[in-house]
This record gives sequence, structure tokens and C-alpha cells, in this order.
Amino acid sequence: MVRAAKKKPAPKAKRKPAPKAKAASKPKPRAKKPAKAKAAAKPAKKVAKKSPAKRPAAKTVTPDVELDAVPRIVNDEELFSKSGRKKTARDWSSRSSPVVEILDDPHPVGALRRFLDSIKGTATEQQAEIALGAGQLLLLPLARENRGGGEVKELVDLMLERWHDFGERRFGFHAQEFLRNALAAVGVDRDRIGKLEAAAPAAASSELLFEISCAHAVARDKVAMLRAVEEALAAGATPSQFRREPDFAPYSNDPGLAVLLARADIPAIPVDVEPYREPVRGALESLVLALKELGSHVELRPPARLDTILDAERAAKVSLPNDYRAFLSITNGMRILDREFLATADYRDPTSLAQRAHHFVHAEYATTGLSDCVPLASWGQPEDWLLYDPRGRIRGGEPGYIATIGKDEVVLDDLVSALMWLEELTRDILGTN
Repeated sequence: MVRAAKKKPAPKAKRKPAPKAKAASKPKPRAKKPAKAKAAAKPAKKVAKKSPAKRPAAKTVTPDVELDAVPRIVNDEELFSKSGRKKTARDWSSRSSPVVEILDDPHPVGALRRFLDSIKGTATEQQAEIALGAGQLLLLPLARENRGGGEVKELVDLMLERWHDFGERRFGFHAQEFLRNALAAVGVDRDRIGKLEAAAPAAASSELLFEISCAHAVARDKVAMLRAVEEALAAGATPSQFRREPDFAPYSNDPGLAVLLARADIPAIPVDVEPYREPVRGALESLVLALKELGSHVELRPPARLDTILDAERAAKVSLPNDYRAFLSITNGMRILDREFLATADYRDPTSLAQRAHHFVHAEYATTGLSDCVPLASWGQPEDWLLYDPRGRIRGGEPGYIATIGKDEVVLDDLVSALMWLEELTRDILGTN
């Protein structure tokens, strides 16, 4: 595989020495300004490098300036400027790192209230982002310490009172994240759950709809829970998400929930192996010959019986495509260089390969729909896998094969195409060496 060559960075221009200033021309406080600006610039770079897929926790927020330089929102005296004038919303939003100031305050909910009180009328985009960002981050530690506690309810009420003042931002990502966190934190409180659900946008994400259904489950509102489950499934949530979620444990034997999840389950693939044996065998033999020509080898294993393959599928609660069933009936797993194909034992038992595959498809950062996919082979690096996409959600259409290469997805027609691609990769790697 040819990788794009990295461009050499342009040589940095040498700084010209600054002319010496007279002692009287520059006061000392001004001379320190560049050092402060430099210190402030470093954390901003760090934030820019963070992956947007990860949700930051309150304790790990990186301030835009040094924490020692951030004025605290401690008491009512800070509501006024040095001249005695009451601070406006513009004063608040222009201060450095207002979200950090709110989070670091000894009484953060009170600090957020003072910030919101300083906004008269509809908030600007920046003010709305500050309020929503601080609100969602405040909920994380509060929920861990006391789900459904008084401070959680105070924060939820405070934000909902001003919800319409956030304008278009109340339909955006940060607003949905606040609602998700609020629903997870509010506990058994049907009234507030209903208000939070009413605040959700019409085009709510499947993650937010899933959290709404969880909140109704915690509140033991079965009718609302079933309706929310149906909406979340229609938006892209998977039955496996509901089966793994502890909030639904009291409903594990509920027939209404079972019907909804069964209806959304991936249909089983009828067994029809024979048409695929010869094409798969031909692609496999071509790969073995290529390796032999290049002085390497492939680790093949004894074939598995069809009933053993189907037993492994039942144990893993998956349905393998017929060409992979044919592959297992020729070689029950395979290792080639740093790539390893799953065998029946990997679907039946928690082997090291099976655990790595499970972690990948169910990781928090995984792409929506990836948890539906069936792992078939480790494709080298930790984030490189050959998968079967049974609903076509990642492929954007029909069910079929994909390979994840880092953050990219490569669409493949079938297992024969995957084996041919592997042969090309092998020739590139071993031929170059």
C-alpha cells in the first residue's frame, strides 16, 4: 500500500532580536504580557487536538488560560465591575474561559444561575454555548454522586426555564448532550422527564431517544418507555443496546419489550453454503500460492463441520454470511502475517481475539451502527477489522462486507473480494521487503 509522502515542514524564520527599550519607556507590567499570551496559547492547542467523538468530563476540561489567572465567580460582589457598574451579559461572555469559571466555582449551579441572570432576552450563540456546555458538564459528577438529587433537579429546572432563550442552539449538539445527561441524572421523576423529552428536537439523535427510553424505564412508566423504545429503534438504536442496558433489567421478561426488540433484530441468514465453497476455495488457494512464491506461508486449520459452525453462531447470537460459513468449512480460522480470521471457537468462547473484536464494535467511540456488525477478521492494527454489516448501515445500503482501516471504511463485495485484496496487500508488503 502506497502511503502519501509527508511534506517537509518549511524552515522556521529566525526571529530578529528586538531593539532594546529604554527603562523608562516600558513599564514592567506591559513587558510580561507576551509571556501570558504564550501561556494561554498552549492549552488552546491541546483542546484542538482532542477527538470530537469523546465527551469531555468536568474534571478534564482544559482552560483557555492559566487557572491561577482566571477570576473566580465566588459571591455577589463579583456581579459588579470595578467601577461599580453591574456586569452585563457581554461582560460575562468576554471573560476568559467562562465555562471553566462556572465549573470551578464552589457553588457551580449558583454560578451558572448568575451567568443566566446576566443575559437579558435571547442569548447570543456564544452565551448559549457557554450555558449548555457548563450545564452538561455539571450534570456528569452530580449524577454519579447522587442520581435524582436536589442539586440535579435545581440545575434541570434552571436550564429548562431559559431553554427558549437559547434560540437555534437548543436544537444543536450541545443541547442534545445536555438533555442526554439530564435524563440520565434526573432519576425517578416523571414530571421532569416529560419536560426534558418535550425539549428534545424533532430530529433527535438515536442516542438521545435511547436515553429518553432509559429515563422512562427508571421511572417505571411502561407505556411511555415502550413508545420511546420504538422511536429509538426506528432512529437507529439497536436491540443489543437495550439488552445490555441495566436500566431495562426489570423489563428483561416483559413481553411488550421483547416483541419490539425481536421485530428490530437482524433476520437470520438461511443456510446455503454449497454455491460459495468453490469461489472461496479458489481465492484461498491463490492467496496461499502467492505467499509461497514470496517465501512466506499461511497458517490454515482443520475444517469445521456445518453443525459446529451453526452452534457457534447460536452461542454468539450472530448470523454469519454463507461465504464465511463456507470459509470455516474449508479452514476453521486462519492467520496470515498480522491478520487473523475468527474461528468457531472465537464465536463460542471469550478468546483473546473475540474480546478484542467485541471491544472494537461496542466501544464508546464506535460509529453508529457498528455494534450491529459481525467481526470476521482482525485486519492488522487495533482499529482495522473485516466486518459483516447485516443492515447495511455502515455501507449505506445493502448488507455486505466492510473493512475498517483507521477512521475509514472500505466497502467490499464479498469474502472472495476480501481475500483477493489481502493477496494484493501481501504482495505489496512482502514484495517490497
